[in-house]
Amino acid sequence: MKYLQKNSYIVVLFVAFFVMGAFLLITDNGSTTYEQVEIQHGDTLWTLAEQYRGKMTKQEWIKQVKAENALNGEHIVAGHALTIPVNEKSIYIANLKNEEELHSVEVAIKNP
Repeated sequence: MKYLQKNSYIVVLFVAFFVMGAFLLITDNGSTTYEQVEIQHGDTLWTLAEQYRGKMTKQEWIKQVKAENALNGEHIVAGHALTIPVNEKSIYIANLKNEEELHSVEVAIKNP
């Protein structure tokens, strides 16, 4: 015990590592997986973020999409594929615009 009293920096270092570890565990959103979607006419990164972002902010989601797809700006082209982040715990719920056409897919988080 006297060793720890003499070398209080070890206790401070241990506490700092413990606090950082706890912070990382608390703020972890789970694993993120990536999926590809085909860009439809009229889609923008902002409208796609609204559909697929889950609990992320739109800005965070768009930043990840731009990094994953090596986009310099926010311009996307209909017909091209886009790799998007999807939370691992997500399930997909299809929304039909009409009977023949699948319009959009929303992401919902499973309850633990």
